[in-house]
Amino acid sequence: MSAPITFTRFDGITGHIFSIQPDGNQERQLTNAPGIQAHSTWSPNGRFLLYSQIDSNGSSVRSLDIITGTSRLISGSLTFSMVPHVSPDSRRIAFTSNNDGNDEIYEAHGIRGGRFGIRQLTFTDGLVQNVGPKYSPYSQQILFASNRETADPLTQQDLWLMPESGGVATRLSNNLNNRESRGWSPDGRKIVTQTVTDGVGQIVVLDADGRNQKVITQIPPTAPLFAPGKIFPEMRGAVTPAWSPDGLWIAFASNHEGNYDLYAMRPDGTDFHRILATPEQELSVGWGAQI
Repeated sequence: MSAPITFTRFDGITGHIFSIQPDGNQERQLTNAPGIQAHSTWSPNGRFLLYSQIDSNGSSVRSLDIITGTSRLISGSLTFSMVPHVSPDSRRIAFTSNNDGNDEIYEAHGIRGGRFGIRQLTFTDGLVQNVGPKYSPYSQQILFASNRETADPLTQQDLWLMPESGGVATRLSNNLNNRESRGWSPDGRKIVTQTVTDGVGQIVVLDADGRNQKVITQIPPTAPLFAPGKIFPEMRGAVTPAWSPDGLWIAFASNHEGNYDLYAMRPDGTDFHRILATPEQELSVGWGAQI
């Protein structure tokens, strides 16, 4: 069986995580808790699903054991925590929290829940955002988005890299205007991300050193504005790209045909096709491990 794609199905009030095969078959609901579950990411062995849980208590990071169905809290007492990612060795989970007033990146140890050694990896002042961390395939670096040093911090974010244990961060892009997710190719040589151009989201592929940025979608400006509130920002067009484990495909969500639906294409933008269309919104795309 090929690796499953995960996504959040949002009906305007609640959102649950589903998985589906890349050919559009074998849809399966994975979460059903009250509130919204989003930002799904798999452990490398495919047993644990990490995700953000948003409800009346705020936002936390949780781990779901697919075999036992047990969900455990990962982010401890940290406030408004979300967007987790699991390290390639499954020992650490990076995520974003605004526990100190800013959106900073933290790391927890222990994917099964319980008592964690949670530590902060970024330390910034002012209204700085450091969001959406992604471990590189060999755990050497963490990719994330930040509005530090941007011309318009209220609306723009660029890509940054830092050592996997934290430390000095290096800017990877300039004026990319990245908002909705980012990730690595399986070999670590390339990055897929999203940019907002003229108000419309497009998918971008670039080398891991920031060079050779290429926009690989042409989402039309007629894509409607999506602004439901809750955890979802105002957006239109292509969002949340995820690279397949075999490196051959990129999955993402787009609303250029009305609702947000699930799409896939080759890393050069060819073979663009829709995988799934429903009356609800399909968002927050991830891609599982090849097991």
